[in-house]
Amino acid sequence: MGLLDFVTSILTGGATGLLGMLASAGIRLLEAREKRHTLAIELAHAERLHLLQMEARSAEHENERLIADLGVARDLRVASYDHDRGYGRASLWVVNILRLVRPGLTLMLLGLTAVVFFQLYSDEDRRRIVEMLIYATTAAVIWWFGSRDMEKGK
Repeated sequence: MGLLDFVTSILTGGATGLLGMLASAGIRLLEAREKRHTLAIELAHAERLHLLQMEARSAEHENERLIADLGVARDLRVASYDHDRGYGRASLWVVNILRLVRPGLTLMLLGLTAVVFFQLYSDEDRRRIVEMLIYATTAAVIWWFGSRDMEKGK
């Protein structure tokens, strides 16, 4: 082996090592870039899942609030009915009179509203009276016929 072969071997071996080192560094860079890309995809997916979970929790909380509101409305309605039934021990004529209070008030409000509406609607004060009477009559009729019918259907 001559000197030229020796120097050529050193240079080509070093060049091959250098090329291997450069190729290895390039591959590491590509792997790092691929890892960053994969991590970005995973983070975007995790963020999307987190947002979906937040939306689901929000909807669940809204449903729980609506259920609680319905429970309160039910409890108030039941308490109203229990109050009507809670006469205790009374004679039959007292119970019958107490049972006629709401229907009597409703009929009186309907009659008063009809009288005011058909005869006394020209003055501004009378207009306000008509509005109040219509409000009271509507509330009584809806309570008496609307919510009681819904309770019977359950």
